[in-house]
Amino acid sequence: MNTVDDALSWDKFFKNAKSRKHYPPKKIDLFNRLVAHTENFFLISAIGAFTPGYLMIITKELLPSFSLIKDENLEELKLLIKYVSEVLNKTYKRKVITFEHGMCACLGGLDRAHVHVMTINKKINEKILKDSINKVLIDRKAGINSIDYNGYSFENIHDINQIISDSKPGNYKINGKQLTIEDIRNNLNLNEWPISPRSHVMKGGHYVYFKSPFKSCSFLTNKNFQTQMGRQIIFEAEKKVNPELKKFSDKVLKDNLFANIWKWQEFPFKDNMLETMSQMVDGFASIKTKLKKYNFKYFY
Repeated sequence: MNTVDDALSWDKFFKNAKSRKHYPPKKIDLFNRLVAHTENFFLISAIGAFTPGYLMIITKELLPSFSLIKDENLEELKLLIKYVSEVLNKTYKRKVITFEHGMCACLGGLDRAHVHVMTINKKINEKILKDSINKVLIDRKAGINSIDYNGYSFENIHDINQIISDSKPGNYKINGKQLTIEDIRNNLNLNEWPISPRSHVMKGGHYVYFKSPFKSCSFLTNKNFQTQMGRQIIFEAEKKVNPELKKFSDKVLKDNLFANIWKWQEFPFKDNMLETMSQMVDGFASIKTKLKKYNFKYFY
């Protein structure tokens, strides 16, 4: 498959960055979002920035998950995440969450490993974040394989939601168990990400890595959830402490009950993306020396 089919192609992002006349660009296009890079990884302003300071760190090499990166590149990745997170925290005065959906094929086809680095409001405490995780798990019916109703078995999540919503509990049978944060927190070794899921991935398995400021609200699970789970969790939490986002959400849902503001395909938040590209420059300058060993460069 050619890089033209790769929506996270390093070559495409780098070529565009070298030829652009303005930084940040005047408008967002697919490949004009490069903000920095090291020897083996690059950073872009991420689509769907409902919070400020939303970046993605991507492998230059075409790999389906970070669990498959070379061991000698681990330090580079860990330090890049560490220093970029510090810059985000200082620039926006917000907490930082990192998450990855390993082996997710999030773009619907050819995909390469990418970890999300997203800011959250400092007002989001442990309880708010844990409640948001559990809400998303319930919304996605995580752990429920199917539901038996009127002699038929239903596996589609929309059918399951409808039956549970419209029927009394005794009228249907759930196959599986509704998962909560406590069920997924210790599936894999969180502290050894991205290596700990490697054997699972080598067998074709998926995983979700979610590292928050709170130990009880962080997990690395081998459960196969639908994509964008991390974004949905952060959206639910942010909405509880951000009146403007809540107001925007209420307005959108009033017009379209089925809208998903946390889905980047539906709401890109391009203005926030452009602001992030501009506002990160000073912060990147402050960590250039710290990442000199890995040939850190940023665009301005």
